[in-house]
Amino acid sequence: MSPFPIYLLLPLGAAIIYALGSIAIKRALKEGVSMDQSFHLTNFVMGILFLPLFVIEKTPVNWAEIYKPLIMGVAFFAGTWLTFLGIKRGDVSLVTPIMGTKVVFVAIGVVLLTGKELSPALWIAAILTAVGIFVTGLTDLKMGRHLFFTVLVTLASAAFFGLCDVLVNWWAGDFGAVSFLAVGTLLVALLSLVMWLFQGRPTLRLPRSGATWAWSAAFCIGLQAMLIGLSLSFFDDATGINVVYASRALWVIVLVVVFGTFLGNTEHRDSGKSFLWRVIGTVILTAAIIIAVIDRSLIEALT
Repeated sequence: MSPFPIYLLLPLGAAIIYALGSIAIKRALKEGVSMDQSFHLTNFVMGILFLPLFVIEKTPVNWAEIYKPLIMGVAFFAGTWLTFLGIKRGDVSLVTPIMGTKVVFVAIGVVLLTGKELSPALWIAAILTAVGIFVTGLTDLKMGRHLFFTVLVTLASAAFFGLCDVLVNWWAGDFGAVSFLAVGTLLVALLSLVMWLFQGRPTLRLPRSGATWAWSAAFCIGLQAMLIGLSLSFFDDATGINVVYASRALWVIVLVVVFGTFLGNTEHRDSGKSFLWRVIGTVILTAAIIIAVIDRSLIEALT
């Protein structure tokens, strides 16, 4: 028996890559890249990255149910927009942990939409995740910072992404697993194009100082989305996968502390005591991840 179910390496890798991407987004915005530029670039790159999935599809695609990946794509587009808005308004060491509440929305969605029952350990992990999120932002709220909008936007983003994950886990296999991801992501790119046109076709020429960061962020966000999508499509464990994926909060803290200066991020110094509470909250989140992994190992041993 493997002490760490091998498929959980996919969401673990996605978590690390997401942490890099979110810091790169923040740096790109700092270097003069607008939120709209970074948002549209990320969606376009993501659409391109997912296109090869059409080629590697091994099962017949049920095109009669194309509405399913389209619904997922709309939800993903909304979640991505809200995520960028949250990163623009708040520190990544605050926004990313709050994004971890997605695991709670996934757990609720799995029960309500699919009728499946979660193990007590996974419910504990989901609840611990919510507690960790609360602790992470506790000092910021006590200090009277105007974080209500940022927290609300980020929670809404987590809810949309949670819905996406449940839909992928629920519908992808019936449609054609990898084609489901490709169709949904292509719609995200098309919706981004439509938004760009309605915005009056603002320039996509990036400031030289921020171009590398913006392109790096776009690639990281696209790659981690693919890893999570494949995890959910092929492994029937939406909640467990998302608990491990919530470790991105831990990786953001690690990257900010260890490589913050190199990455142009000084929030671990600027946030004062708030950053300490974010670390404590992240430790709680990590405990939730360990519980989820142990739970999966026990299931693997008993089956």
